[in-house]
Amino acid sequence: MKKLLDYHSEHFSLIRKIACWLSVIVLALTAFFVYVSQVEIDNATEQIYTTVAQLRLIFTCLAPVALLVIVTYAVLFFKERKEKRQLGRRKKTHIHLFDVLNTGWMAVFCVMCIFPIIYVIAGSFSQGADYAKGGIYLLPRVFTFENYKLVLSDSAFYRSYLVTIARTVIGTVTGLVFTSAVAYAMSRNNLKGKKFFYWANIVTMFFGGGLVPYFLIIQATGLYDTFWVYIIPSLYSVYNMIVISSFFRGISSELHEAAEIDGAGELYIWWKIYMPLSKPVLATVALWLAVGHWNSYFDTMLYTSSEELQTLQHFLLKAISTSTMTEGLPETMMQSVSAMTVSLAAIILSIIPVLFAFPFVRKNFQSGIMIGSLKG
Repeated sequence: MKKLLDYHSEHFSLIRKIACWLSVIVLALTAFFVYVSQVEIDNATEQIYTTVAQLRLIFTCLAPVALLVIVTYAVLFFKERKEKRQLGRRKKTHIHLFDVLNTGWMAVFCVMCIFPIIYVIAGSFSQGADYAKGGIYLLPRVFTFENYKLVLSDSAFYRSYLVTIARTVIGTVTGLVFTSAVAYAMSRNNLKGKKFFYWANIVTMFFGGGLVPYFLIIQATGLYDTFWVYIIPSLYSVYNMIVISSFFRGISSELHEAAEIDGAGELYIWWKIYMPLSKPVLATVALWLAVGHWNSYFDTMLYTSSEELQTLQHFLLKAISTSTMTEGLPETMMQSVSAMTVSLAAIILSIIPVLFAFPFVRKNFQSGIMIGSLKG
């Protein structure tokens, strides 16, 4: 308990971070329900209006608590920075014109990055007929839940979501383990034929057989139209291997020698010593792998023909390009939804896991990419 209450500890930092993000979500939902209660809701019954009013009341009561949590987080954050500055005996820094311009440009860049997400959210909650009139950029004029209802009622959406989640989890874990094992071997100076293996890897980064030979290999190995076509070809990346190997070379060789004296083998040293010491760079590579698997759709188009293996991004591609989700709907329903608004709702549902996961790996991502690229 004492360890959890110590605001210098990693446990308290994690709890504080989770509490801060939950508070931000509470404030966002408060603003959402306050806005929804003030606008027209398409096809809404009296019960829906009552439910929205009740939710607005609940989140309005929770908003002060959320604000208090955020203020507490900010106070502790600046307190930690002040303590670190005092320990480092840093001199008082002066604000230069470049700092002001750089901060202003970064603020504009952040707005440019956030606006497309706000635009998509506004479109996903807009009535289809009203959205077709144009002019919706920040807030929907006629609010509706029908777009999300239509997406969530499609069994193909759930199936593609599960395929993508399974692919992301399995592909990230297996790819990280396999690549780090090769990286460990390449980081050792006593590896026989190391120079040959190194250049053999480098050549593959610049030269490839092409799409048709690769497709024939997929067919010949029996991977075509199987789930493993998502996993096995992505087990290894030369670039990721170089990044991890550079980090491994920065670990003191004395640890390796001490472990060898104690009778540890190479496999034990890699798994029990090098892997735990390399969490920042491993988190970075894991994020790259996870995002790559989550966003992939091209391999689904080329190497599968079954609807059961359709990934989420391929599902979105079909929904946007062919309007498959709105086919066969009655005319009355087409007033509430459109192919574009339904696609925007599917996009929002597809990015929710990434939005929630990224803040928790951001710190490791920043440190890992710098250390992994500079050491060695």
